[in-house]
Amino acid sequence: MSREVIIGVDLGASKILSGIGTSDGQILQKTKQLTPHGNASSVIDLIADNILEWIKIAEAQHDSVKGIAVAVPGPVTYPGAVIEDSPNLGWQRVEFKEELSRRLGRPVVVDKDTNLAALGEYHFGQDRKYTHLLYLTVSTGVGGGIIINDRLYHGWRGGGGEFGHMVIDASGAECSCGRRGCLEAVASGTAVTKQIEALIKAGRGQNITACGCGSAVGAPELGKAARKGDPEALKLIKELGQNLGIGIANLVHLFNPQIVVIGGGVMIGLGDLLLEPIKEYVGEKAFPLHRRDLIIETTTLGNDIGLYGCIAAIAHGYKEICDLGDV
Repeated sequence: MSREVIIGVDLGASKILSGIGTSDGQILQKTKQLTPHGNASSVIDLIADNILEWIKIAEAQHDSVKGIAVAVPGPVTYPGAVIEDSPNLGWQRVEFKEELSRRLGRPVVVDKDTNLAALGEYHFGQDRKYTHLLYLTVSTGVGGGIIINDRLYHGWRGGGGEFGHMVIDASGAECSCGRRGCLEAVASGTAVTKQIEALIKAGRGQNITACGCGSAVGAPELGKAARKGDPEALKLIKELGQNLGIGIANLVHLFNPQIVVIGGGVMIGLGDLLLEPIKEYVGEKAFPLHRRDLIIETTTLGNDIGLYGCIAAIAHGYKEICDLGDV
């Protein structure tokens, strides 16, 4: 029997995750490949080829394609989906949506990866239980997505949700954006790696490095050492949780959400080790009104959350679930 399927692509600085799923949130097939080190045009070509291959697979199974959505790193304009000055991709101004649609000869939905992740969490992670939801990703960088009154919020030109570039320590570490003390600069996977490297340079952190199997040491090794009770690892995670707690408390005061959901490789990898100090800080520092009944938890959608967001955008009508109807 023929089905309607949705094609999704989650473009990251290091990997491209693509797949095909159904409107009820089933991911039928998926594949992952490294993001090539090339210009924007070559990356768009590769994504177009991937999508055309998924279309062939759907047609071979007598399925019809309901729509195509692509998640890309920000900043991204809205509704035009032009990638501007992306620190993760190194692209300056790429008319991604227009270029991809031209290659495919059909329309596509393109939005910032964390916006679509927020949609995926809202629809499939939380089953639309919460009308006010914030999604925060903690991975190589830090970013976010905002749901207000059941609708995805973009801001005036699409710049909403850049949580990672909220300054929480004006004298803190330098950020890739050129400022100091951004949340991303002190609480991302990149920041964790730099902190561990500083420990090693100072002749410490041996228990953390011992948990690795190669030269690269980051959040996974930090988590392994912490679970073995290593005090240096536990201290780093507590500081990481506090920095994230500061950022989340600020966001809670701004948006007063019902729930904050945290995802990304660092958060998923460290789990409760990181979640507990975040909840502790927000529980102590947020105003009573804002923390009352507030839920803070880790996503259950794992690293596929971007694909779930692509499915949600098509399945539930992208124009109808955004803060600006004319896409």
